[in-house]
Amino acid sequence: MTTKNEIDTLKTLAKQYARANRIPQHEALNAVAAELDFAHWGQLITKTKQGWLPSAEQLAQSEVFVRQSHPGAGEKESFLEKSFSRPVDESIRQGKIGEHAYRVFEAFGDIRVEGDGWRILVGEALFSQPIVEIEQPHADTSPVRGQDFLNAALLIADEEAAKVRAGISSDWPRRATKPDGEGAVVHPLFGGRSAEWYCLHCDGKITGAQLAENLWHCPGCGASPIDIFPAAFWLEGSDVKSKPIVRSLTQERPEPRIEVVDSRPTLILNEDSISLLLRNALLEDASTPAERLGAQLAEIYVDDELDVSIVLDEGLWPETKEPESAIAVAELLGVELELEATCMSCPFAWPDLGHVTNSTREYVQMLLEVHEKQGVIIRQIKGD
Repeated sequence: MTTKNEIDTLKTLAKQYARANRIPQHEALNAVAAELDFAHWGQLITKTKQGWLPSAEQLAQSEVFVRQSHPGAGEKESFLEKSFSRPVDESIRQGKIGEHAYRVFEAFGDIRVEGDGWRILVGEALFSQPIVEIEQPHADTSPVRGQDFLNAALLIADEEAAKVRAGISSDWPRRATKPDGEGAVVHPLFGGRSAEWYCLHCDGKITGAQLAENLWHCPGCGASPIDIFPAAFWLEGSDVKSKPIVRSLTQERPEPRIEVVDSRPTLILNEDSISLLLRNALLEDASTPAERLGAQLAEIYVDDELDVSIVLDEGLWPETKEPESAIAVAELLGVELELEATCMSCPFAWPDLGHVTNSTREYVQMLLEVHEKQGVIIRQIKGD
């Protein structure tokens, strides 16, 4: 390998590092030089002119340094392709904090660290507020209630989030994360170059530098890149004016928001669910085509106290037949059931045909035959 090739290798690694960390190239060159124990890139170049060359081990060391920032550096498949192809239930890291196991997941740029009864959500934006969710049964005993444990878990989440941001930045155009001399940046998804941008959600006016720093999320409301535009076209003709989003130079990420949640499967017994279960029970009780039609057309009323009245068509449901399954289901649900019979409008002529057989196929055959002999069959084509 020639001297030029060796230095070019270091420059290429520095370029990857610059894109991944959204920093100028000269800062990335200095970072690579520092990894090789030089004060800055200029000192490394001076040493090169004196005959020094990085060894194969030092080149490998530099590559490892860059890959720590962006593990996918140098690979053909982009970070975004990996993110969309990875199953959402496949962890990218696991370990323990003290005696408590944890797993780390990444989905479309967001990071989730979770353990037994707790999880921490960190968005891809640099200043997004972490959300700490504690399951209701562990509300008072969860280890994430302890500040030391929470800090350790947040550190793990932030390490993975930094890699995610590096991967996204490496996939985007360089000018999406590095403003030019006029402060203009290029939209990473839609193209277009501007020094001023606008948020569809909060109508905020944002500088290119602010967007580059916050990975193209609105620094005011956190809206994603798909809601950022070079002109506030939606405000045309209205009295609403966009307002510049002012960010303090010392802005820090908000403190985590802690929420107690209950994500256990919940059975909600209301009018819709009770009606559905009872109608299903009626279908189980039905044995003939007529009875099955009666079950489907039955009127089921659920009052404010969740007591139920079922009205059955006396032409479809025999008055002497008790819907035993429906009665048993109502008892299980703890609702009072009242059964009524009335004469409704049967959907087909000759209702008694539905009681002759248990087979729907045979019932339809009889319907067709009797209508061919004594009635009319009209096949309505859609649109007629």
